[in-house]
Amino acid sequence: MAATKLEVMLGEIGLELDEPTLKILTILQKKKSAMEESIAKALKFKINDTRKLLYKLYEKRLATYEKKADPKKKWWYIYNWSLDRGRIQELFLEYRRKQVERKKQELEAEMRYAFECKACNAKYSYEDALETQFTCPTCGSSLVEAKATVTAKKLRAEIEEMEKELVKEEAKLAKK
Repeated sequence: MAATKLEVMLGEIGLELDEPTLKILTILQKKKSAMEESIAKALKFKINDTRKLLYKLYEKRLATYEKKADPKKKWWYIYNWSLDRGRIQELFLEYRRKQVERKKQELEAEMRYAFECKACNAKYSYEDALETQFTCPTCGSSLVEAKATVTAKKLRAEIEEMEKELVKEEAKLAKK
């Protein structure tokens, strides 16, 4: 089964869920709310197992429930479950912030290289170039000062675009 965008996002921010819980998450994504009995029936799970999985989502603040008295049975309750879409939006923003941070780290790593070998395309920090007397240890060619690479330019553009999108998403969430 292919992972949904939500599953990928949750995995990347460190919220790992087991297969049965992901199945419940998929059902809740498709509906505004669902009774636990209908979820159990759709997945062919026992009601108690379904409840445990739903409470696991509740503990992670991914799902919420509404409790209503069952009109047919006295002292019984009907639980309607739904995704906590506000919390998921917050998690999405956290995910996007981590993506931006990773890109910034990639850019920082790329910018550490102050010298490069034109012959073999190897890159070196200033300290490494100084140690080898500005000679490539791989091929023996002279090292030249590296200019902003195509990779660095691409990373800067990606970071800028991602930060713009992040600001838009944060503004949307603030309005709610």
